[in-house]
Amino acid sequence: MPIPHLVEVKDRNLLEEIVQFSDRYGLEELERLSKRDFVNIYLLLCEETPLGYAVVWRSGDEAELHYLEVFEDFRQRGIGKELLKQLLGELKKRGVKKLLLEVSEKNIPARGLYEKFGFRQVGIRKNYYPDGSDAILMEREL
Repeated sequence: MPIPHLVEVKDRNLLEEIVQFSDRYGLEELERLSKRDFVNIYLLLCEETPLGYAVVWRSGDEAELHYLEVFEDFRQRGIGKELLKQLLGELKKRGVKKLLLEVSEKNIPARGLYEKFGFRQVGIRKNYYPDGSDAILMEREL
């Protein structure tokens, strides 16, 4: 398999690709986000096949990983590691010094991935999600 590469999403065609594989955002919402100066949307592609994406909100030299998803057909193949590795490298190149995120206490695979990449827990938001689960707040220096 060729090496996947991360691209910043600026055009509608790539936003449509994301919407085709993910139900997190609608196309209009992604288009609005892509036009905001402080939001970056990244798509991991292998040749022309979309594997997953991330939405990052930046403020100064800090950023928040707002959303990260590996598309269903590509899960359990190390794609999440590759996406996060390339994302961290890209953010560092852009001058980000700290990345923050929140993850459901129930999302054990994602929590494990973040911990492997050096994220540490810095807080909890009790009963944050609609199912009553807590949000684990994590951060990592870049």
